Amino acid sequence: MLDIWHNLFFRFISAFYFSDIKLIHPERIPESGPVLYLGLHRNGAVDGYVYHRVLPAPVFMISTQLLKNWFTRIFFGGIAVTRGKDEGNRALNDAALHRCLQHLRDRGELFVFPEGTSSLAPRHLPFKSGAVWLLLDYLAAGGPPIQVIPLGIHYECPWAFRARVEVVAGLPISTALPAGTSRLDSIHILKSRFQSALEEAGVNVVSAEYQEVIQRIAYASTLATSRSWFKSLKALEHEVPEPILSAWKALEPELRNRNLLYHQGVPLFPMGSLALYSLLLLVSGPVVVAAILLNLPPFLGAWAAAGKFPDDRNVISLWKILAGVPLFILWGLLITLVLFFSGKPLLWVVYALLTWAGLQLYYRVKKLAVAVYNGIRYPKLRPGVLDFRRIVLESLPDEPA
Repeated sequence: MLDIWHNLFFRFISAFYFSDIKLIHPERIPESGPVLYLGLHRNGAVDGYVYHRVLPAPVFMISTQLLKNWFTRIFFGGIAVTRGKDEGNRALNDAALHRCLQHLRDRGELFVFPEGTSSLAPRHLPFKSGAVWLLLDYLAAGGPPIQVIPLGIHYECPWAFRARVEVVAGLPISTALPAGTSRLDSIHILKSRFQSALEEAGVNVVSAEYQEVIQRIAYASTLATSRSWFKSLKALEHEVPEPILSAWKALEPELRNRNLLYHQGVPLFPMGSLALYSLLLLVSGPVVVAAILLNLPPFLGAWAAAGKFPDDRNVISLWKILAGVPLFILWGLLITLVLFFSGKPLLWVVYALLTWAGLQLYYRVKKLAVAVYNGIRYPKLRPGVLDFRRIVLESLPDEPA
């Protein structure tokens, strides 16, 4: 029963918090187990909600820190292990690993974060050997053939409500080992394969500054196109094409010292008629504002928690969820009880429809507001910004299948 609850609740959280979760290469996800998933870890425990949304039925290996009280057990589930930096009894890890192995032998799907913790840094963190040891124990015991699938996760804005996310399924990792290979050599071989496969599903660059640059360029490339955020980032992983650098060098002085609004680091402008963009904002904007006002307590609660509790950017979304989701559920129940007991069920329908519409439009209205403001305030900058976007699209390679 608890597994069913977590499955439904996790899917609700991911659908509520993110505007779009896209799986790249869904054909690489096995239809049945046993499967060992290896996932890059970027945005704290929130990664689990996203991965859970795109995978059939994963059981996560998680830190005991996430199950330390009744409240966190509502939001997290899985097979708990105590990491070196965690408080807890590490002697219990043997039993947890036995559960992992048994789950795989029962043709289940197990998800492991090889980095052990998350970071939004420009490169992945060092990979631990735990997943390798687990796989070797499984292979040594003999069982159904296992598939090992690497996964990457890429947020347009990791801390933003209703942002978009892409999950990348990598090619299966071979578990074949030369005959007579020692356990130590097997660990080195498999760990090297794990690292190569995860780096292919991720984006690793030289510095945080370069990371910010290519994220802005990649986001510009996705505007009004079907391009993948991840694939654009991957194309820029090693260098930015010279035409893009030259175009930005010419444009940047014009943008400097202006009170432009930005979305994902990009100064948006209308790509079509400013009048049409303004009309769309006038129609959709009030719906989003009404949805926020009708749900102001959970909205403010999430905002306050995100400002007070996170110690780094990669846990901002987690605190928004931990505060905002339960407040939203309680607030919705309160509104339902008040309206139904006061004999006003039609008002509840209006509340529900506005809330749903506000969630659907929130992401787009933010972009519209930025584009309309910039278009009205700085109309002379629009041609240059749109021309820069054109150069970006022309300079990036066509996306591979």
